[in-house]
Amino acid sequence: MKKLRSYSIFIVVVFAACKPSDKLNKVVGITKVTLENTRWALIELDAQAITFENKPYLMFAPKSMVVNGFGGCNQLAGSYQSSAQKLKLNNIAATRIYCPETMQTEIDFLQRLQQITNFRIEGHELILLYDNIVVARFRAVN
Repeated sequence: MKKLRSYSIFIVVVFAACKPSDKLNKVVGITKVTLENTRWALIELDAQAITFENKPYLMFAPKSMVVNGFGGCNQLAGSYQSSAQKLKLNNIAATRIYCPETMQTEIDFLQRLQQITNFRIEGHELILLYDNIVVARFRAVN
């Protein structure tokens, strides 16, 4: 009976190690991020670090295929198409509030979003590309 119990414990431990729960992932700091259902904060645009406090961000909603976010001053929204590593953002629109300290970054950000052709995820970073040239880097945030 003692030997059977140790095998049972071993099987449970192996099974738990192979398929950890989300709660366990959070405790040990391992989470798998995906393009969709993740809030992506902009950390770099055209190789320039984004240093202001209210960073632009994007979120991709898979059921509606809507992308929404914040440009640094204005809210933005549009649609997207994604398959494998391809990504196309369509009809991006933003509110029109003027913020002198972040406005140029927001204008550049919105223009770059229209050019995106593909993406890749490396760890907790989303990298948006135009014909394999890095345009923007984002970091997953809660």
